[in-house]
Amino acid sequence: MNRPKIKLHKTWFDWLLELFTIAGILGAIVLLWLYYQELPAKVPIHFNWPSKDAQGLGEKHLLWFSPVICTILAIGISILNRFPWVFNYPVEINAENARLHYAQATQMLRLINLLIGLLCFWVTLLSIYDVQGKTLKGAALLDSLFPIAFFALPILYLIKISIKQRKTG
Repeated sequence: MNRPKIKLHKTWFDWLLELFTIAGILGAIVLLWLYYQELPAKVPIHFNWPSKDAQGLGEKHLLWFSPVICTILAIGISILNRFPWVFNYPVEINAENARLHYAQATQMLRLINLLIGLLCFWVTLLSIYDVQGKTLKGAALLDSLFPIAFFALPILYLIKISIKQRKTG
């Protein structure tokens, strides 16, 4: 694999995606920090965790795992994004098409990172609202959109790349 090692410059959109990713994770941390003392010992856990009981409840400290895991994932993806020449691509990468494919792939990963940040915030918000007896309108719809979005992004990327590849020959 002898791909060109090109340093990409972030666009304003790339910066915006990263900013919203950080905001989502920090928003979850702030929510937990603000409401932690008010939470009962057992809270609804909206992610799969082994110590969760049959009713979907777990110790309230488990809520901190969501921002921690999401932060680790976001940092890992951000570091990986600095080396787009190591990614797998659906086409052969050469000097002529490297910049296009690297830019598209790094942007896709930034969008996945954004989804991670938003999901972190969403899961934290749902747990806090559940404890308070509140419901969010459209919560079920948004719950089902997250997995769809995580699968749709790479598929849309492949479609977008194949269209651009046909146009450029």
